[in-house]
Amino acid sequence: MAGAMSDVFSAVVGQEHAVGLLRHHAAHPVHAYLFVGPTGSGTAEGARAFAAALLCANQGCGECDSCRRVLSDSESDVTWVTRHGLNWSVSEFAEAERISRRRPLARFQIVILEDIQLSDGQTGKLLKILEEPPTNAIFILTAENLPESLVTVVSRCVEVPFVALSEEAIVDYLVRDGYATLAARAAAAAAAGDLRRARVLVRDRAFSDRVHLWQSLPDTLNGTHATSARVVKEIFEALDVAVEPLEEIQKEELQRLIDNAKSVGLRTVTGRKDIETRHKREVRRFRIDDLRFGLRSLADVYHQRLIAGLEGMGDKDPRATSQTQAAVTAIELISDTSQRLSVVNEELLLTNLIVHLANV
Repeated sequence: MAGAMSDVFSAVVGQEHAVGLLRHHAAHPVHAYLFVGPTGSGTAEGARAFAAALLCANQGCGECDSCRRVLSDSESDVTWVTRHGLNWSVSEFAEAERISRRRPLARFQIVILEDIQLSDGQTGKLLKILEEPPTNAIFILTAENLPESLVTVVSRCVEVPFVALSEEAIVDYLVRDGYATLAARAAAAAAAGDLRRARVLVRDRAFSDRVHLWQSLPDTLNGTHATSARVVKEIFEALDVAVEPLEEIQKEELQRLIDNAKSVGLRTVTGRKDIETRHKREVRRFRIDDLRFGLRSLADVYHQRLIAGLEGMGDKDPRATSQTQAAVTAIELISDTSQRLSVVNEELLLTNLIVHLANV
């Protein structure tokens, strides 16, 4: 974390409105909250900070044993219920209900469920829990968006909006954390409002090489020695390198949680397996996001060719029409590939794309 800990909410970057609401509700809580914001906006950090504030006698001082236990994921009255499949299941919601009915050792039994939009319409059980909550239970839900299937769930919660972070907010955070301004700006620009992704990219010394790999693909595919297998192999080798800084951050965070747990008399972190499950899911999401970023970089090259082709058509260049049509086709292929990532095998998708682009 950048800077010294002033209170638990200092971990929530660039969300002044949300933090203001949470400070108020820490003193006047209700039974359910829904944090809504895009990936990397800090909903998880907000959930952890709010849980600490709810159990702290001083609404989140950040220094007491209670705050330290919550921040180290070692507080028995705070449970992160983990989703093990692509979508939430009824049995996982039932587990959340079971946990919520435990008698708290302190003020509340707090249950946190992330990415609740991934419920695939299976929200009946969750809705029933929120309609008839246990007396001392507080639910903190997070969601990236609010599909129609969540309307009734939303109506049972206090909604706390989280906004996509501005580039400047991310740059300021990274600079305070000790990174050079130039590197911070490059990471912030590529992170698209996702602080977590920016923290990884700013450590990634191969980032510019990876961008160049994607942007040079059209010329590479025009070369006589390029093959789809070789190009895809290079992309995935670069992707493996891209994930390394994230895995380093995860190891550091887990060690920090272990150290914090030991400082309050625990041998290890409660729910370590669930934390490791979340880390694996985060790596998976990062790989997909990085592929999508690469595809956007590739599409930018074809957009430039499209603009050049349109200008050439205005100048009666005989090659301009075919150049324009090729660029449009390439952009459509790239867009379709990006949309299908995470539901189709990525290597097959990329291979198919490269083969088609080579023939455009």
